[in-house]
Formats: sequence, C-alpha cells, structure tokens
Amino acid sequence: MARVFATVAEYEAFTGTAAPANAGRLLARASRLVSAATKAALYDTDPAGFPSDTDVRDAFRDATCAQVEVWATRDAAAAGESEDPAASPWTSISAGGLSFSRQSAPVATADDTALSPEASEILAELGLETVVWT
Repeated sequence: MARVFATVAEYEAFTGTAAPANAGRLLARASRLVSAATKAALYDTDPAGFPSDTDVRDAFRDATCAQVEVWATRDAAAAGESEDPAASPWTSISAGGLSFSRQSAPVATADDTALSPEASEILAELGLETVVWT
C-alpha cells in the first residue's frame, strides 16, 4: 500500500483553503513525488515506512501539501474557478453595448513529474531531498 503523507484536513490547514474535489488522489500522487525525491535520504521510519521523527514527518506532510496547492491553483485557474482575476484563462473587453471575450494564450504549467520549488525547499531545509549530480 502506498504511503500518503498528508490528509485532506492537513491540506486545508496548510493552505487555509478548501481542498479540491480530487484532493485524495492529488495527495497520493504528491506523496509519490515526495517519496521519490527523498529516496536517498536517511531518516528513521516506523513499521509502516513513515518517518518516525516529528520534524521529518512534518516536512513530508508540508511538502506534499505544497505540491497539491500548486496543482489545485493551476487547475482552478484553467477551469476559470480562481478568485484571482489575473489567473483567469479568459480575456474580456467591454465598450458600451459591445462585449468581446476570448481565451487567452495557454499558461505554462508546472511540471507534474517534479516537485514544486516550495515543496523542494521544505525538504531541502532538513537535508531530505535527493541531490542528483550530472
């Protein structure tokens, strides 16, 4: 069974916003990215494979939540559900009785196979993120 490092309630506490409808799936996916990023890190675990040290466990949880927040924000903006008008994928102009709207140019999205900068910073702060030398 895959380890999931954060719950929906922990996500909501971390972000201060309601979790998206697919939060459970996103948390599991982000947990896999956190696990992959810390593959070479040394830390104590409990019998289920979760970090046993509170600081390490908290870093895994926070990195997972930070990653899901990036995805949720991006997905809400793409769907036009963001409260931030600058995040909308639509451009509109009105003059008198005329109104024109068009979808703006696609916004570059975060790489879904790599941790967000904030998630990486959270793990790096405790020396947990794997460093890849090329």
